[in-house]
Amino acid sequence: MLHGIHIPNEYREAANVDLTMSIIKGINPYSLAGLHESHPRLVFQYGPLFSLLVAGLHFVLPFIDVIVLHYLTAFVCVVAAGMMAGRIVRENTDTWLPCVSAFLFTVCCTWRYGYVNAVPDTLGVTLLVLVFFIETRKHLKYREYLEAVTAVALFYTKQYLVVIAVSLFIYKLITDKKGCIRLSAAGLLLLAGTMTAMQIWCPLYFTYSLLVVHGVSGQSTGAAAPLLSMVSVAVSSAASADYAEPASGWAFEWQQIRSLAGIFIFVFLGMAAGVVRAFRTKTPLFDGSRLFVIHTAVAATALLYFGQNDGAWLSYYLQMLMPGVVIYAFIFIGKICLIDIPDRRISLAYNVLSLVMVMFTLYRCDGRLPVYDEDGAARERWESIYDTCDRYAASGDILYVAPLGYNALINDRYLYDNGHEMAINEEFYEEYKRSGLYMSLFPYAGDLMEKHLSYRDEMREKVTRQEYSLVTAVPGYETIADEDHLKRSGYELVDTYDLDMGRTSYEVQLWAPVRL
Repeated sequence: MLHGIHIPNEYREAANVDLTMSIIKGINPYSLAGLHESHPRLVFQYGPLFSLLVAGLHFVLPFIDVIVLHYLTAFVCVVAAGMMAGRIVRENTDTWLPCVSAFLFTVCCTWRYGYVNAVPDTLGVTLLVLVFFIETRKHLKYREYLEAVTAVALFYTKQYLVVIAVSLFIYKLITDKKGCIRLSAAGLLLLAGTMTAMQIWCPLYFTYSLLVVHGVSGQSTGAAAPLLSMVSVAVSSAASADYAEPASGWAFEWQQIRSLAGIFIFVFLGMAAGVVRAFRTKTPLFDGSRLFVIHTAVAATALLYFGQNDGAWLSYYLQMLMPGVVIYAFIFIGKICLIDIPDRRISLAYNVLSLVMVMFTLYRCDGRLPVYDEDGAARERWESIYDTCDRYAASGDILYVAPLGYNALINDRYLYDNGHEMAINEEFYEEYKRSGLYMSLFPYAGDLMEKHLSYRDEMREKVTRQEYSLVTAVPGYETIADEDHLKRSGYELVDTYDLDMGRTSYEVQLWAPVRL
C-alpha cells in the first residue's frame, strides 16, 4: 500500500494518511476499544470524510500507493472546485477572461503550502464551491436538500467550513422562507442522524471535536475583547513583530490579512464595486448573488475568531472567504467592465485594465502562494534520514516525530506523534476534571486524555531505560523527551538534518543510546 520516498508538505501531513491507513486496516480510531489497548490509537482533529473517500478509492485502486492516492484525490478536488467556479462565472458573463480567471483564482484558494497535499482542505473548498454551484442552479430540483447534504459533509471534512450553513440560512430567510424551512429541516435531520450514528459507532469522534474547539479557543487570545481593543492590539503587535510570523493571536491574524490584501486587492475591489452597484440600482448582480455577499460577511466575522489560530498560513482566509469573493468579483467584471461598449477605445481600455489586474493578481499568487519543489539536495537529506531510521529500526523501537511519520507508516511501525496528539495536554485535562459541563457532555474525554498522558509517561520511562534504539526530536516541539532528559538518560546526538516541508524547514535531531 505504501512504498518509496515520501516527503511531507507540512509538519503534520502524515496524520491524514495515518487515519486513512487505520480505516483501510479496519481499525476504528473513534471506538472505545482504543481506550483499553496497550498503545493509544491515533489522534486526528479534522473530519474523517477525506480519509474515508481515499480509503474507498484504495479498495477500487489497490495498486496505487496510498499517499499518492491522497494527492490524486486532492488534485481532482482542486480541478473540480476551479471548474465549478468558472462555470458559474461563464453562465453570467459573455467573455472568457472572467471565467478563466475565476478558475485560476479558485485553484489558488486551495493552496496549503502547495496545491496538492494529503490533507482534507481541498475537498472542503470543493464542497464549499459546490454549495454556490447548487444555489445558482435555479431549476434544479431538491436544491435545498442537496445543499443540506453538502453542508453536513463539510462538517465532517473541515469543521470550520460549515459556516456556509449560516450563510445559507440567512440568505434563504431573506429570499425564500419556504426554502429556508426545507433547508433547515433537512439539515437538522441529517445532522442529527449522522451525529447519532457517530455517537453509536464512533463515540470518541466528538471528544476529538472538543479538543479541536478548545485548541482553537485557547489560541484565539482576544475572543472576548472589544473590537477596537482587538484591532489596536493587532496593529501594534504586527508592527513590532516585523513579519516574524508569530504562532497565533492578533498579530498573526493581522499579518495574514495584509498578505491576503496584497494578493487579491483588485479582486476585493471588484466585489466591493459590484456590491455598491447592486445597492445603488437595487438589482442583484446575478441570480444567487446575495448568498455570496452574505457569506463574505459571515466568513469575515468568523475569521475574527478562527484567523488567530496557528493553522496553515492563510488557509482559513483562502478557504472560508475567497471562493465567494472571487466568483462575485469576476461576474461583476464580466457583466460591467467587459460588456460591448460602442466606443471601441473605451472598450479596449476596459479590457486592457481587466487583463492587467488579472496578471497582477496571478503574479502575486505565484510569489505569495508558491509551489515548493524539493531540489536534489533536499531529497537526499530525506533519503538519508529515512535510511538511518531503517537501520536503527533493526535493533529496536523508534520514537518518531511527526515529520518522519511517513517512514513509520510505510514500514508499519508504531507512530504516536502524528502532529495532532498535541491537542491533548495536562492543562486541559485538569480543566476538564473541574468542569461538570465538559464531563457531562463528553464523558469519554477524561479517559482518553488520561490514556494518552499515561502512555507519554511510559514512553518517558522507556527513554530513561534506553529502550528506544533511536529517538527523533524537533527542538521546540518536544512532547516526550527534551534534550536534557535524553542526555541524562544516556542518549547522544548522532545526527541533525534540516528538512524542508513546504514553506518551512525544521531541524530534526537523531538521538541514539550510548552503548558502554
